Amino acid sequence: MPPKYDIPAYLVRFSFIVCLFLGMSWTPPVMGQMADSASASRGKKMNNVIKLNLTSWILYSSGIQLSYERVLSPKRSITIFGGYIQFPMPTVIENSTMQFDLNKAKSGFVIGSEYRFYLKKENKYDAPHGVYLAPFVSYYHFKNQRSGRDTLTNDKLTLNSTLDFLNIGGEIGYQFIINKHLSIDCVMFGPAVSSYYFGVKLDGSTSGNHSEKLQQIIDALKKKYPLLNDLSKGETVTSNGVSNFWALGFRYTIQIGWRF
Repeated sequence: MPPKYDIPAYLVRFSFIVCLFLGMSWTPPVMGQMADSASASRGKKMNNVIKLNLTSWILYSSGIQLSYERVLSPKRSITIFGGYIQFPMPTVIENSTMQFDLNKAKSGFVIGSEYRFYLKKENKYDAPHGVYLAPFVSYYHFKNQRSGRDTLTNDKLTLNSTLDFLNIGGEIGYQFIINKHLSIDCVMFGPAVSSYYFGVKLDGSTSGNHSEKLQQIIDALKKKYPLLNDLSKGETVTSNGVSNFWALGFRYTIQIGWRF
């Protein structure tokens, strides 16, 4: 029999939001032409777009990510983005007697940039409206401290974890401009080469081998990041609780913004 897969909840929510906003973004051609023509006739240039990233809310917890796009020419723009996000830490470690339940300290952020080329042959309107290609770079950093216990011995545990992700890649996307101001920006395909760093330190007495416990924790962390568990198969933790490797990555985002 083929293996059975459960569909993660975040993918269901992500698919729903994609369908919702793509449906909202359709504007009759005549209306779109009238809006752009009216703007052109007044000579008003709106070269700035401020956007809120909806995808980071789905993938990460307790965070907000904003981006700013500046149009440099009719077919080029530059974007910077960043924000505060937290990695969704696991509470129960599978195949282990460890359980963590209380965050003592937590922090996280993302920063990045992209340089967009709006395709002249594919787009009817000037930037920032239409199909674009863009190289990008992004960096994620997370720190977390949790308390817990070993359910077999009932001993108290403290887990300190650090996660760093560096992504370098390219993307293709489409940005809708509705009624001159409303922006819906979709990165549809964004492959990247990514560096992943996982560092964990476990304090307290646990049953079983300490290195195996660290490996179980890192494996649980990887499962919280989309596609990462499959990409990192075979990568093991060092004796000091570190897993560091390069692998393929992937970027996809949906943002809603305001053009001015």
